[in-house]
Amino acid sequence: MTIRNRALRRAAAVAVALGLAAGAVACSPTSGNGDGSGSSELTKVRFGLPSVMGANNSPLAVAVAGGYFEQEGLDVEIVNTTSASEGQALMTGKVDIESATPGPILQLQESGQEFVMVYNYLRAPTGSIAVLEDSPIASLEDFAGTTIGADALGSGNILLTDGILASVDLAPGRDYEHLAVGVGAQAIHALESGRVDALELWDTEYAAIEANGVPLRTFSSDSAEQLFSTTYMTSRTYADAHGDTIERFGRAMAQASLFTATNPEAALTMMYGAFPETRIAGTAEEEQLASDTIALQARLGILTAGDPATEGTWGAYSPEAVAEWVSFAQNSGVISTPLDAETLFTNEFSEAYNDFDDAEVIAEAEQWKP
Repeated sequence: MTIRNRALRRAAAVAVALGLAAGAVACSPTSGNGDGSGSSELTKVRFGLPSVMGANNSPLAVAVAGGYFEQEGLDVEIVNTTSASEGQALMTGKVDIESATPGPILQLQESGQEFVMVYNYLRAPTGSIAVLEDSPIASLEDFAGTTIGADALGSGNILLTDGILASVDLAPGRDYEHLAVGVGAQAIHALESGRVDALELWDTEYAAIEANGVPLRTFSSDSAEQLFSTTYMTSRTYADAHGDTIERFGRAMAQASLFTATNPEAALTMMYGAFPETRIAGTAEEEQLASDTIALQARLGILTAGDPATEGTWGAYSPEAVAEWVSFAQNSGVISTPLDAETLFTNEFSEAYNDFDDAEVIAEAEQWKP
């Protein structure tokens, strides 16, 4: 039995448990009533993704294509936002849950927005500053007078860079500049042509660049190395009213993450099928799969940092890690107002995130066939 068939069977079981008619399960998912109860429809969730679908987001693709959202009674609409406006889609009500890096979240919280981090997705830092292997830059101090390329102005990685360079008393505008250069081939060209001296992207992008024959060196700071990265947040109002939906969303992502870590190539193949825009035109699938697997392997150590499968901590936050982010943001000038770290996150849903059969998910990943 394929993972898809298993997922549909489990989706039917969820529907029965909710008191739904069996025939309704076969219907196409449509907007639900928001709490997953007392309706023949799946619960609609609008999820904000500030980057394009790709190897770095393959667990999300698995949650969709592998039926993990569906088995949890969810109809998840992926709303493409931009990395230049992390948190804005949630603030304007365009999405229910949004993926973002902590820097912009702390800035929004400082401005009085009532957001809360609910699912710790990437559990270690992904961002750093990269230069060509033969670059004369040898230390953080050497970034004085440089131009650093970001995927977009306003990206959370810019805030991370500012924090890293603040550790050696360098400031944006005064000592260095940011420039939007995109990702992929655009970023490579900007770096190799000298349009920028460095890039401020993330692990999977750097792995893909190196897979294309461009060796890099990366820089960070001791404090930045302690930080977690991409996290999922929502409004406090939504968290209070739709806790069950958040639990189901997080459990689907935890299972999809475990599937991806177990069989990265299967995850990528599923992504290509469900999201054909992820296929590179003119490139054979086998060639792209080999390149994307290298990029995804770079991400898996971050996705599974702290061994959440063994510890039962998928989606959970370390209070010390959140406090470290607040300290880093204050010391680097990302925020100027002291924030109470305890108010920025919740672990109240994490037990539910981890309430699934690990062995079953691992078996599905190992046995998966296109």
